[in-house]
Amino acid sequence: MRRLGYAAALAVWLGAGSSASLAADLSPQKMLEIKPTQQSGVDYETPADQAAIDACKVETVTDAQKRAVGYALRDSQGKLLRRFISTNGGKSLTQWSYYQDGFEVYRESDVDGDRRLDECRWMNTGGTRIAVVQGNKIVGWKRLSAEEATKVAVQALAAGDAALVDTLVATPDELTAAGLPKAVVAKVSASAEKRNDQIAGLVAALKAGGEKLAWNRFDGAMPHAIPADPEAGVAKDLVLYENAMIFTSAPAAAGAPSAKLSMLQVPEMIQLGEVWKFVELPRSVDPEKPVVAAAAGIRSSLYETVGGPAGGAHDEAMEAALRALAEYDKANNAALDSGDKREIAQFHLKRIPLLKAVADAASDPEEKLSYDKQSVDSLVSAYQTGVYPKGREALEAVIKGGGALASYASYRLIGADFVMRNEEPNGNYVTNQKKWMGDLEAFLKLFPKSDEASEVWLQLGSSNEFNAEEDKAREDYKKLVDEFPDTPAGKKAAGALRRLDLEGKSFAVTGAGIDGAAVDTASLQGKTVLVVFWASWGGQSVRRELPDLIKIAEKNRDKGFQVVGVCLDNEKSKVDAFRKEHNLTWPEIFEPNGIDGRLAVEYGIISLPTMFLIDAQGKVVNRNLRSASEVERQLEKTLAAKPAGVALGVK
Repeated sequence: MRRLGYAAALAVWLGAGSSASLAADLSPQKMLEIKPTQQSGVDYETPADQAAIDACKVETVTDAQKRAVGYALRDSQGKLLRRFISTNGGKSLTQWSYYQDGFEVYRESDVDGDRRLDECRWMNTGGTRIAVVQGNKIVGWKRLSAEEATKVAVQALAAGDAALVDTLVATPDELTAAGLPKAVVAKVSASAEKRNDQIAGLVAALKAGGEKLAWNRFDGAMPHAIPADPEAGVAKDLVLYENAMIFTSAPAAAGAPSAKLSMLQVPEMIQLGEVWKFVELPRSVDPEKPVVAAAAGIRSSLYETVGGPAGGAHDEAMEAALRALAEYDKANNAALDSGDKREIAQFHLKRIPLLKAVADAASDPEEKLSYDKQSVDSLVSAYQTGVYPKGREALEAVIKGGGALASYASYRLIGADFVMRNEEPNGNYVTNQKKWMGDLEAFLKLFPKSDEASEVWLQLGSSNEFNAEEDKAREDYKKLVDEFPDTPAGKKAAGALRRLDLEGKSFAVTGAGIDGAAVDTASLQGKTVLVVFWASWGGQSVRRELPDLIKIAEKNRDKGFQVVGVCLDNEKSKVDAFRKEHNLTWPEIFEPNGIDGRLAVEYGIISLPTMFLIDAQGKVVNRNLRSASEVERQLEKTLAAKPAGVALGVK
């Protein structure tokens, strides 16, 4: 496999000598030669000339036991550029990280340690998407926002990569699993042959405008929900975009006139867990002509409505404002890559009046607020460069104006200040976190009923809990439940309170198993039971701890110990593959919808794995186990304290 061969050579050095000698043996040039497999859509920092490369330094990365686990590359200012490490304790590197402005923006991982890439993900300014990789190619997605789905689609179409485009289209099986009746799925799903023809047609149309087509932005009215409706055959809530737009253009050469703007209409997109996909592929439209709303496939198929969504096509004023914004972005996006803070600040400041023009043209109040919030985002970005201190005054003026925009601006300003303090040379993260939490508490006094308040309470509660301030966390969660009981954050907080109060209480969890049969821990009365919340996408901590739990379960099986899993994966096929790969034989409750699923919300699960240990009497003895070693220590105490006469329940 490309790149892993050289990575394996690096890994040999992990055990070859002292940390100092290891770093000395590896040159910056060698580390810079290792590039991401996914070149399209990966923007990371690389020194531009040989002098800058020669000024870089290679460091050996060590773990908590001071063992060498990989290498980091820093520029002459000490800013991180690359970090290649082993995450599984072996001598082969398993994780390759790339940085922009000192922040990790892209990572590739050999998750299962088989010396083949399994996953790539974008972070911080790079985005949020996580892709599944096989043979150096993206074959699926674990997380993908609607905006990023459209960006990846444009990149794939410009490159003529039909296979990548195919990963962005919802399959009939996925639509069925989302809750759609099979008759509707049959109507809205294009056959594989038809889809290939559509992709080929789009590739040809877009390439006619230039080989280097660039994504500018994704615009759509607010996504909407179709609630579960047994009469219509809709088994679950559906979240959709209808008749959204993608703005694209080919970058103009230096000194040449701006390239002509092009547009793609998105008839329909659907949210599938943490992944947004196209129900129908985008259509190329002429930006000089009125846009005709396409009929909404799923909604019209369900309810036989005529025409498109209530908003209809964009009016002329809205189209003109959006076009001006897209043209500006296309002509000036290079400023964001310049590294010049003044240019970056000016880009965002000049963008604000264009965003205001779009907001003024919007007829829908929610859409207007959305673009006004984008103006605040641009103001925050300019302020956060550090070269536009007047940005704080401007944001404070928005805050004084009151309303929904004021609370949003206040919330964003708190985050910007936190980031800027952490970037200071002598910044102390612990001190800064306390200041950030204090600012959030002040925010809640000013905007107690704002749209952001529920999330702020949850952030405070989670932070206090992770800081071992459980009494404070309880207060935060309680306030959230009292004030915002029906919000997602409120329901999660109610679950967190339930979880924090579990110890010493009877506990049982029930759900559908992998094979559809019910799994109920109450049936294991007399055994000591460990309930493990996990998911295959839960990261290295899950993959590190579960194999050790298997060993603990086998070691203590004859003592009446049983593990029961609660898997939060969305797709049963992934659960089956993971269980087979890791030889998980314990009973498994299958709870799709991830961290927002039924049981995850019911017990306020905020990280994975989370484990509860239940004694032979069915009472929780520990509800905060995070590692296999913690489980083993607590299990020894629990088994030793088991009263005489309690049945082990061993078959």
